[in-house]
Amino acid sequence: MVTNLEGIVTSVQSYLENDRLVFVYTPIGNLTLIAKGSQKLTSSSRILAQYLNLIEFKETPNKSMFTLKEGVIKNDFLEIKKSYEVTELASIMTMLIKKYVTPEDDHASIFELLKNAMINFKREAVLSFGFKLLRRLGYHLNLKPDGRNIKGFNLRESRLVYVGENTTIDLNLEESLILLKLSYMTYDKIDRIEDVNFFKLKSFMYDYYEYHMDERMNRR
Repeated sequence: MVTNLEGIVTSVQSYLENDRLVFVYTPIGNLTLIAKGSQKLTSSSRILAQYLNLIEFKETPNKSMFTLKEGVIKNDFLEIKKSYEVTELASIMTMLIKKYVTPEDDHASIFELLKNAMINFKREAVLSFGFKLLRRLGYHLNLKPDGRNIKGFNLRESRLVYVGENTTIDLNLEESLILLKLSYMTYDKIDRIEDVNFFKLKSFMYDYYEYHMDERMNRR
């Protein structure tokens, strides 16, 4: 049965003479769409097949690569694309999906995380997405206090560190509280983070993925 499916374009690649391969992340996982004639300036698919677009299209069941049919743009996120720096920041989320999400993961949940982060976009949403994604990938950040005074958070043990413990900390108390908010609050409820804390948490997020996934990434 052919149904409509939403997807966010995570990358685009030229294909044959006039077509493009459009890589999309959807509630059923990563799919590759062939956008016929989309390299032509007059093609209606040219704008459709653009990076970060939220599109809707006809699904071809049981296939991971098929021709893009009856596609429509549901959100082009032009406010994000106006700035190269902002677009690059948003690209961290698609990079995490392409690099770490496997076919066995909960795509419906992850897609909603990504879609909502794009709709409520701000730089804090990128970090929030990254930390929320870890839970969906099975990497739990133990942020539940046990009543003792908190000193900070340890990356390798993935847990809070308490006053009196000899365990080193990678985040101090203030940064750990921000991590808690980023991990559990909805995107629209997260306040702006000061630059010094934002870049510290961003670096921590990269370090956490690299350490626990045992794989280096292209930092942006």
